[in-house]
Amino acid sequence: MRRLRRGLLGHPRIVYRSTAGRDEVALTFDDGPSRWTAEIAATLEQHGCRGTFFVRGSAIEARPHDLVALAEAGHELGNHLWSHGDPAAQSRAEIRAEIEQTVSAIHAACGQRPRLIRPPYCRAPEAVADAASRTGARAIVQRSIGAADWQAKSSEEVCEPILEYIEAGDIVCLHDGISSDKRDSDSREPTVEAVKRMVPALLERGLQPVTVSALLA
Repeated sequence: MRRLRRGLLGHPRIVYRSTAGRDEVALTFDDGPSRWTAEIAATLEQHGCRGTFFVRGSAIEARPHDLVALAEAGHELGNHLWSHGDPAAQSRAEIRAEIEQTVSAIHAACGQRPRLIRPPYCRAPEAVADAASRTGARAIVQRSIGAADWQAKSSEEVCEPILEYIEAGDIVCLHDGISSDKRDSDSREPTVEAVKRMVPALLERGLQPVTVSALLA
């Protein structure tokens, strides 16, 4: 889906991609922090690029140092709620509590308060936007390209479809962590290796990977 919705005052907009027309894309990563986060971030940094990491609140306590490292390196932190529950099955009050609990955990870890939210499964963005009203959130970030890397067995499965379809303005959804879902594979090594291939390939095409906020600016 290629659209951008603007919210009311204090109500975050829902974003699928950028229409700014610059030769930029956003690589985003859900479900971390995890043991794969640092290597993905290092690959981006090696090429002068930055990403947006939508962190899961319940994963922060074990790895707060990863958030500090991401923030210090200039990557963007986003809110992926606390439990990775389906927001389509939650009340507004439950969604808001997960948003606020995750903001508090991120702030405690690295001093930042994220302004971007990605709902788990990219589900129920309108409900999440309603729940996030007047919390300081600026955007509910969906995706224009999803790679299903959470079930990939090789880097080719992740990388090749993205490189085939990606265009300027796209927001790509990848995963640096593993949610509690039984559907997930048990490793993000395919994603790590895909990012190593993907970033230089994008740069060769003249597409600069930037944070979501930079893409939308």
